[in-house]
Amino acid sequence: MKKSDFNLKVLTCLLLLLVAVENAHAQRISIGSIEYFGTKDIDVEKVKRSLSTHEGEEMNLESVPDLITQIKVAVKTSIGAEPTDVAPICCDIHDRWIIYIGLPGKNSRTLTYNALPQGTIHFPPDVVTLYRETMSILMESVHAQSREDRTKGYSLSSYPPLRAKQLATRDYAVKHAALIHQVLNNSKDTEQRVVASHLLGYAVHNNLQIRSLVHASRDSDDGVRNNAVRALAVLAESNPVIARKIAAEGFVQMLNSDVWSDRNKGGALISMLTIPRDPRLLRLLRARALDSLLEMAVWRQYGHAESSRFILGRIAGIPEGNISQVAKDNVELILKEFERRND
Repeated sequence: MKKSDFNLKVLTCLLLLLVAVENAHAQRISIGSIEYFGTKDIDVEKVKRSLSTHEGEEMNLESVPDLITQIKVAVKTSIGAEPTDVAPICCDIHDRWIIYIGLPGKNSRTLTYNALPQGTIHFPPDVVTLYRETMSILMESVHAQSREDRTKGYSLSSYPPLRAKQLATRDYAVKHAALIHQVLNNSKDTEQRVVASHLLGYAVHNNLQIRSLVHASRDSDDGVRNNAVRALAVLAESNPVIARKIAAEGFVQMLNSDVWSDRNKGGALISMLTIPRDPRLLRLLRARALDSLLEMAVWRQYGHAESSRFILGRIAGIPEGNISQVAKDNVELILKEFERRND
């Protein structure tokens, strides 16, 4: 597997703020790049000119919420509508942040989400603590440049402190699968469902696991959706038999979502599901997600553009043995080959 496959730097601003809250006043961050999605028929250059924040700018971490507000105001002033999402993400290879701005273009869709559950079922406090500690150590593993083994159907880091937490998660999930399903499907508490969606990825694989994770991929909370789809992507990567059990259509829709994390995780899963190059799935992607795939493929952060490049490469018929290197070093070749095949 490629190093980028194991890279755990795709974390949301909220997670980073929670992890760094104790020393945020002293932490400086740098904006490495500003990227856009949902851009079809939107004057992106006008949006760019409206922003007071620029690539290369430095600021305190605690200023990030104010930055998000400023971007929302600037975008609304420039095009008459607020962005659908503003997602500051840490980090590129130089530890600089990337800001993803969602625009309400014709290739942007608000997904239909599940109704909020009303149950009060919950995990013991130590299980929630285990999840929080795992998320905190996740940042340490990023800086340690750890690798991730997904061959078992769940993630195991090469970073010993994180691996210990993941093994504890696996142990709990194997023994308490019934409770995990109940919390994920019935708890009205968002954090409880976030924890459950993470834990379920570590449970013993069966068809109910797949069904529950697919259902959670339409949870009203983006943290639940993020964990659920990531778990499905890991399962699909681990075993092609499991991958064939996951219906792709709903995740093709995620590629057009107005929320960045949906696109990011949906792309990761679809990248796994397109490995067999099922002609029906490739046609569906071309028909329903082409504009979004093309705009995401040219994002400068390779770890975030990789899935779209792989998907486009498969649609274009680039041999699987070549696609990895081409996706990393020559996205222009993928785009040219795609255009040539579709003329």
